[in-house]
Amino acid sequence: MQHLLRLLLIPSVALLAAWPALAAGELHRAPYLQQASPDGVVVVWRTLGAITPVLRYGDAPDALARTVSGEAITLRVAADVNAPEDVPRLYQEPAEDAAKRRPDDHDPSTAPNTHQYEAPVRGLAPNTKQYYAIYDGDRLLAGGDADHYFVTHPPVGSTADMRIWVVGDSGTGGTDQALVHDAMRGFIAETKRPLDHYIHVGDMAYGDGTDWEFHHHFFAPYQATLRNTVCWPTMGNHEGNTSRGITGVGPYYDAYVVPTAGEVGGAPSGTEAYYSFDIADVHFICLDSHDLDRKPDGAMAQWLRADLEQAKAKWMIAFWHHPPYSKGSHDSDVEGQLIEMREHIMPILESAGVDVTLTGHSHIYERSMLMDGAYATPTVAEGVILDDGDGNPEGDGAYRKSAGLNPNEGAVNVVAGHGGAGLGRRGTMPVMREIILEHGSVILDIQGDTLTGVMLDKFGARRDLFSIVKQGQVTPVRVENPWQPVHDLSLITRLAFNFREDRIGAPPQYWSVAQGSAGGLRVAGEADGKQRHLRAEAGAEDLIGLFDAATVPRFRFQTMLRFTSETGAKAGLVFGYVDAANHWRAVVDAAAGAIRVSRVADGVETALVEKAVAVEREKWLPLEVAGEGTRARLEFGSDLKVEFDPGAALPDAYLGCYVPAGAAAEYLAFQIRR
Repeated sequence: MQHLLRLLLIPSVALLAAWPALAAGELHRAPYLQQASPDGVVVVWRTLGAITPVLRYGDAPDALARTVSGEAITLRVAADVNAPEDVPRLYQEPAEDAAKRRPDDHDPSTAPNTHQYEAPVRGLAPNTKQYYAIYDGDRLLAGGDADHYFVTHPPVGSTADMRIWVVGDSGTGGTDQALVHDAMRGFIAETKRPLDHYIHVGDMAYGDGTDWEFHHHFFAPYQATLRNTVCWPTMGNHEGNTSRGITGVGPYYDAYVVPTAGEVGGAPSGTEAYYSFDIADVHFICLDSHDLDRKPDGAMAQWLRADLEQAKAKWMIAFWHHPPYSKGSHDSDVEGQLIEMREHIMPILESAGVDVTLTGHSHIYERSMLMDGAYATPTVAEGVILDDGDGNPEGDGAYRKSAGLNPNEGAVNVVAGHGGAGLGRRGTMPVMREIILEHGSVILDIQGDTLTGVMLDKFGARRDLFSIVKQGQVTPVRVENPWQPVHDLSLITRLAFNFREDRIGAPPQYWSVAQGSAGGLRVAGEADGKQRHLRAEAGAEDLIGLFDAATVPRFRFQTMLRFTSETGAKAGLVFGYVDAANHWRAVVDAAAGAIRVSRVADGVETALVEKAVAVEREKWLPLEVAGEGTRARLEFGSDLKVEFDPGAALPDAYLGCYVPAGAAAEYLAFQIRR
């Protein structure tokens, strides 16, 4: 039988297309709005090559009587542009980072000859709609039509009447991202209620937040919305690959103009990494959950307390990237950033009366009940739910809170990381009222004393509806035995086993021994006592250990493998397992410096592929097998990818570890993705 074999090197960043060739002075990034306030807005755009920038605005598309030009417009330029030293520079990859890039990796730096213009409009009255256009001298570049406009904010303290679009983890540049955006715009048209504001909860430019990725995965796909709606952003971990919160440098910080000195209300933060602003009687708080100190005595937490002390709004909405509660593609009971936001930041927000938190990172839609005080790890629902109804005004009824901002009356926590990236679910978070594994986004309407949230899927269907009403005085009562979602394994897309709750020396949970000594699988621990792993040691016959709950037709099966001695340093994985005489194996032979994939059929083993690998003893190395039907692949470490024909359709069968007779190995953690 002929087998298709292909060896590929995987670049750490996908190879991307080159920048388009544009004539000098041509528009490179269409105009978009930033930092709106009751008296104005900032209009931003880019060109390749210098222009004479002019912003014109007025009461109608054909009546743009006012201008912003000359030194009133802030100029930023790419590193290669010959400009005075006091002109700010756009992102250029540091030399030490550039030296580490592979030849086929994309340069994350700003495109050569880029000129960015930031034109502030000020001195307008609140709730003023103005149309605008951008020019190179007298030459129109964009605008001057019905779609290019901005509306100044209502007066601070006035009664809220606004619509907000919330989306996260969208920046793939793919079909699902486009469908989610189109569904939102269709909803706006259908309901005949315009969009006022836009919050992005991070990961808007996959995979590394490079300048190219921002251009093609954020600004281009959302151009129709960005030209007339301000996006208020927070940095995700993917943007954090090239941008740094501590310095405020990178493509993310080049892209946005956000308040740092209390320009739109709130306490001055002195940084674009976290900030606050007021719109009508709603106070918004943006935090950096990625790369800044999240501890209670850290600079961000100290600023947050100062900001909350002076907040006078009737509503409070906080947003950041890493969710305090989630069992989607990320687990808030396991990952440090998520745990710290829950343990350290949530108590500060809840003591100030936060109403809604908006996050992403976990590629799923999850929406909690009205809750307060859930800071423990792992998260439990008992004792923290104030209303376990569905919050639907057409169902159990809206959640109710006292008028104004009052401490610890409960918040609704929304995970909106379903904007376009691949979806995933690891488990069931007990505080969630709705868990939906589908691409989409969230629309928030705030009108007076009522906030309403709708989850739209990518087809425009309304999949969730909840509401909060703030009137009079409400006394919070904790539900003794709250409703909780059912944990249905058939709905889980990622099964993770890390031995955290297993006893050292005991057999691991969720495992069985299909072949070999029953005592061959034991939980072991590191010297520091903080980490546990699986030790698999074969006796006189091969050892095969299987997950008990891992029957899947389509999978990615990942683990971390290491060898601690030279003798018997040979082990790997089994997949497509039917029985001891019928399965597939991927085995690393540390002594021989090779990895082999083979098929066992009716007890006869046939090699499918063998490749040389470098194995470092005592070091954890990633090993992954993925397959569907008659296609499969193997990945080892960070460089080796082997695609192969398994020779037969992979059955709906178990997955597990394989250790040849006389050998031993250790496995740090396992994960299965459906």
